[in-house]
Amino acid sequence: MVKGLRDARRLGEVMSGIRAIAAIVRRDILLDLRRRVEAGSMLVFSLAAGVLAAYVMKGVAGVNAAAASVSLVLVLIFLAVFGSLSSFVREADRGTLDGLRLTPVGAEVVFLAKFVYSFAVITVQALVFIMSVGLFAQMEVMFNPVVLMLMIVSSMYLAAVSSFTSAILVFSEARAVLMPVMVLVLVLPYVQSAAPSIVAALAGGVVNVMEMVWLMLAASMFAGITVWLSRYILEAI
Repeated sequence: MVKGLRDARRLGEVMSGIRAIAAIVRRDILLDLRRRVEAGSMLVFSLAAGVLAAYVMKGVAGVNAAAASVSLVLVLIFLAVFGSLSSFVREADRGTLDGLRLTPVGAEVVFLAKFVYSFAVITVQALVFIMSVGLFAQMEVMFNPVVLMLMIVSSMYLAAVSSFTSAILVFSEARAVLMPVMVLVLVLPYVQSAAPSIVAALAGGVVNVMEMVWLMLAASMFAGITVWLSRYILEAI
């Protein structure tokens, strides 16, 4: 009986957390839709970067895979930096951060909601970039499921980096300089592991299943660590 009540309480807490995450994400989506210039500029950036990369790579034999992988990584890093400057930082600038911190759902839930939203934004922008490169450079490999999976996994890792950096440096006076540096420092270890797989996938080669599993585990573990640390970070700021 006691165990059943305990399980029911835990289930209720989980459902409450999921509803809170959905509410925060929905709120951020509506706010971004109202800021059409900012949202539109990011889409234009991803599309323009894809068109430019396609123009440079089109018709150049032997370098497309490497060039496409470098351009994809650079675009993802830029999106992560932009996300770090607009996640918790934007809440602080609007004066709504304290309200989020005081919600009864806990700091981890608030951080997880920001992570989910950053993950969705980075994934959509990266997808626009990949589609524009594939279309204008006539690179069918850009639509390869393995390439798309690598992009999604990389977006997950970078979303965790973006949210984590934003939470740590939210009130730093030098955040405009420190955030890009911190994002690069946290991203480099993952890029070193993911780059060979991305190049192989874009070259039409075979990507080892264990490599994909390792990248997924690395992204998931890092996201989990940042969520766990968020309880201390959001209470300290």
